[in-house]
Amino acid sequence: MHAVRAAPLPDADAPIARCMLITGSIGSGHTRAAEAVRDALLRGRWAAEAYVVDCLEHANPPFRWIYRNAYLGLIERAPGVVGWLYRTSDSTRGGGSRRFAQRHALKGLRARIVAEQPDCIVCTHFLAAEVVSDMVARREWNGTFAVVVTDIDAHALWAACTNADRWFVATQETVEILEGKGVDRARIEVTGIPISCAFSAPLAPRAELRKKHGLREHGPALLVSGGGVGVSFIDATLERLLQLELDGSVAIVCGKNAPLRERVARIVAANEGARMRGVVFGFTDRMHELMRASDLAIGKPGGLTSSEALACGLPMAIVNPVPGQEERNSDHLLEWGAAIRLNSPESIAWRVRTLLADDDRMDRMRESALLRAKPHAAETICSSLATGAWRLRG
Repeated sequence: MHAVRAAPLPDADAPIARCMLITGSIGSGHTRAAEAVRDALLRGRWAAEAYVVDCLEHANPPFRWIYRNAYLGLIERAPGVVGWLYRTSDSTRGGGSRRFAQRHALKGLRARIVAEQPDCIVCTHFLAAEVVSDMVARREWNGTFAVVVTDIDAHALWAACTNADRWFVATQETVEILEGKGVDRARIEVTGIPISCAFSAPLAPRAELRKKHGLREHGPALLVSGGGVGVSFIDATLERLLQLELDGSVAIVCGKNAPLRERVARIVAANEGARMRGVVFGFTDRMHELMRASDLAIGKPGGLTSSEALACGLPMAIVNPVPGQEERNSDHLLEWGAAIRLNSPESIAWRVRTLLADDDRMDRMRESALLRAKPHAAETICSSLATGAWRLRG
């Protein structure tokens, strides 16, 4: 990606001259976190230059296909395998073969870092973090190195980047997990998961937001993440939600998945006379408005999506969490009282209708969400990076 530059500083002396934020395009969460930190760095004038780099765009084609396409295919077709891979790899022992393969597959990324020599690197994906850690060990680069953990829980791969100066994490429990996997507690800072400042910005009243996006101004509004629910689950889920005997709306966001959007549009058209109005969205940069306009989010509990919903005080109904990191995120959200879990398509309409009818419980869920929210995590991370008192290497 091209660098995004801030307006020149009056004294041309930002605390950080150049910051490279490295993500991995497996899903959108890692990239959204990197973009949130980048934007906060530039908005707060903590960096003169900050830009996001996708490590997979610098990988050789076979490695990129395995890491992105094969993994996403397993999530849809064989989630049990994903869970097995998560559990069996959740250890800091070994890893030499993995690091060797990554070093060679991502030599393009390594070459770019060597050529550009950024003052600071922030990684929002563990693959990039382990590669940068290896570069530090080999003295190929020696700037400030930070890692942003983008899930509430932490897999051992987040601890494998042993040469990081700082880990930024979601909760105090994440600190305990990483310390148990060998990370020095003094290097870990609880900030929350970074999300866009749009999720904490003042917005128009809910009725105006609903009208803007084609939703009914009154009645319950459900926000369904089409890709998050999963292609195999969307038919049964959406049909039942649209047939709820309530005068409300269902907003379905399909992202950049054109076939999914067409499929969802057909389902909505087939239920045109239903009391629940279906509205279909493709990719949108207005998720903060849709979340503020909604009463319940239905989908998977990715780290970024969960953090955005918490910031909006939006209760979640979790569907089909990916075994491993999303199941662990789900456990936290359920324990906090900010979510329910929908396990069976047959009971979805009943569970949702029952929840929406319980005003006291909905209020408690909203309060629990806001209590756990950290909407200014990106700014907290930037302030810590700019201060850099914890910097370990000279």
